[in-house]
Amino acid sequence: MKNEQQTIRDIMIPLTGFPCLKESSTVREAIQQLRSFCPIGSSAPCGFNELMVVNDQDRLVGRVTQQGILKVLFATLLDPAGIKPFEGRTLQYSDLSTLLNGVLIREGVNHLEASISSVIEKDIRVLPVSFDLIQAMSVMVMGEETVLPVEEQGVLCGVVKLAEIFYAIGDTLLSINHKL
Repeated sequence: MKNEQQTIRDIMIPLTGFPCLKESSTVREAIQQLRSFCPIGSSAPCGFNELMVVNDQDRLVGRVTQQGILKVLFATLLDPAGIKPFEGRTLQYSDLSTLLNGVLIREGVNHLEASISSVIEKDIRVLPVSFDLIQAMSVMVMGEETVLPVEEQGVLCGVVKLAEIFYAIGDTLLSINHKL
């Protein structure tokens, strides 16, 4: 049976295994990092939906998500205040975005060199490496988080994924149940 007092340290992904960028990076660099980052030696398919952002001293600034990047690329379409109702809806053209597809793609291309600074989520929860898995699970489920950064003595050292917590807790529960 695994140690019932596992901590985040036991299951966290080190920074070398998770995409990170400097806060001065562009949207293009963020897209490239999310599309191509794969830890050395990984045999599983890689694909991340967020990355951590650090400053020049490698201190955590925040995170950038796929949703944040898309909001920069397609601000005209995704800004609810700027969208006017489309009266010409048909089955083929259910909304204005299908009519303006080419225009929107060109808009996205024009924003590739934009700084990621406008979409960095800065007020994210950071977990200490010493948190036990039940504490971490509670914080993540209550906060509806799937990935959170992990620090040790104020230094970013990795991330923890809710999926990994789920697997570790599940293994422990099944192991205990099997022995009963």
